[in-house]
Amino acid sequence: MGKSAAWPVELELPEDGKGLGARIRARRKALGKTMQQVADEAGLTIGFISQIERGISTPSLSSLYNVAKALDCSVDMFVAQPPGRRHSVVTRAGKRPLFEAGTGNTRFYEFLEPGFAEARLNACLTHVLPGHASEMMSHDGEDFIYLVAGHMLYEVDGTSYELGAGDTLHFDSHKPHRRTNIGAETAIELWVGTMQLFQP
Repeated sequence: MGKSAAWPVELELPEDGKGLGARIRARRKALGKTMQQVADEAGLTIGFISQIERGISTPSLSSLYNVAKALDCSVDMFVAQPPGRRHSVVTRAGKRPLFEAGTGNTRFYEFLEPGFAEARLNACLTHVLPGHASEMMSHDGEDFIYLVAGHMLYEVDGTSYELGAGDTLHFDSHKPHRRTNIGAETAIELWVGTMQLFQP
């Protein structure tokens, strides 16, 4: 996996003792929304929302962004920002720990730079373990992916693309998309997008 990051630590939850799924369920009930309403607005299935709330499945950050949007809040309400996330013009290699949004994950996020208040771009390295297959997702903005290492299968708007190290993918992220690590080793993606994951 390389030595540019520490072994993953879980993204910290806001300090109220609740897990990710419990916080999502509490927010949904506070708004008087059904799981079906949240699923429809987030572009996910009701079964997946149920699994998230019960702690059986962990959403990607993209899907968590959509769930937060459906619940009229930001991702920050469900997971605390990674520690030390302050803007710096330069971020040194080895200074970016990996984070997972929940336990038992098969993907880990290495945030490259937290951005600033007017920033339009977000970037991270995603470490995708062999066999990982994401949920189908869509969200605001556009995505650019450079595959640093590994062998991945991407599906975008019904078309499949196999990528190897050095290949790129650029698409309107409103279109349904998902990814699968079809290789035998951990794949590493450089993702750059316009989706605002955290409040600056």
